[in-house]
Amino acid sequence: MLNTSMVTRALIVEKGHIEPRVISLDEIYVPKHDKESGNNPTRYELDGKNVDDLQLALQYPDWSKPLMIVKEIKGGKEINGKTYYYELVAGFHRFEALSRNHTLEWIFDVYDFTGNPEAESDIQAIENDHAPHKTMTKYDVSNWLKFQMEKGYIEPTESAYNKKVDILKFVPAQTKTAGVNLAINETGAYKDVTIRSIKEIKEFLEHDDNYREDNRPRYSHSGNLDPKRLEHGWTVKEGYEDEYLFNAMKSFFRTGRTSYFLNHVKTPKSGTVSDSRMNMNKKFKDLENALESSVRYKEEHGTWPWRTESYFKQDNHPDRRETYWVNEDRLPKFKKSFV
Repeated sequence: MLNTSMVTRALIVEKGHIEPRVISLDEIYVPKHDKESGNNPTRYELDGKNVDDLQLALQYPDWSKPLMIVKEIKGGKEINGKTYYYELVAGFHRFEALSRNHTLEWIFDVYDFTGNPEAESDIQAIENDHAPHKTMTKYDVSNWLKFQMEKGYIEPTESAYNKKVDILKFVPAQTKTAGVNLAINETGAYKDVTIRSIKEIKEFLEHDDNYREDNRPRYSHSGNLDPKRLEHGWTVKEGYEDEYLFNAMKSFFRTGRTSYFLNHVKTPKSGTVSDSRMNMNKKFKDLENALESSVRYKEEHGTWPWRTESYFKQDNHPDRRETYWVNEDRLPKFKKSFV
């Protein structure tokens, strides 16, 4: 028998909260999913596996966890011939799991968002920013931001989007950044710095308008050999300098051709775009200095200034199960190749 006295959870958001209440699922209206409107950001699409997992978990409810959230419909509302007295605001995966379990009633937190519709949109995101719920994806974040912008809660600018996602404490930074960028692209929001995806970079490199000022030949990317410059071309994002420097070395070893880098920086957290470019140049110089010092060590000692100490035990096949560290002398010998 359900009783609100079992609830020990702490409220995620207190403003607008009325009380926890035992409610029949049959009285709750679940808004239809609409990918275009952004009305329910954490419900960009239902995750079937997450619902399956929740079906089992909700048979043994933990009332110390956040409750699903509904808002009361004063006097009820008839929709498609049926009268509903509540509307689901947050907890769509759990509600679906309960429905599949043929659960008749559950304990929900009841809120009143009268006069503060932005709070309703915010609470959908904040409520799903906590375990054990489905993690928000970049599409969920973008959908939420688009809705907030369309309703006039936030301005259509990159800075406003970044400020809004700060309320999400558990969504990974890269997911928030990707969601902001997606929302910017889909709403045409103003941004101080253009950040391009790899798809957009390739499109930029293939567009003739980007070469007309000085009539320079097209650049290559992804390590492809530039037919005009006879070098391997790479597009390098700030933070990946070491990876692409090594890619250039591997390509030189393989083909004997040098490489060039087309660099692009992230949105600066402080300073200007020029500052970020200078920092990127410094990173390349630091890596080049490290490479030079390693070559000097090799020339002086005959070995590189690193070695393989051992391998972790990983093979569990019954014929060769490993029980201890695997030292290099146990590996098959290989022949060195030169070009």
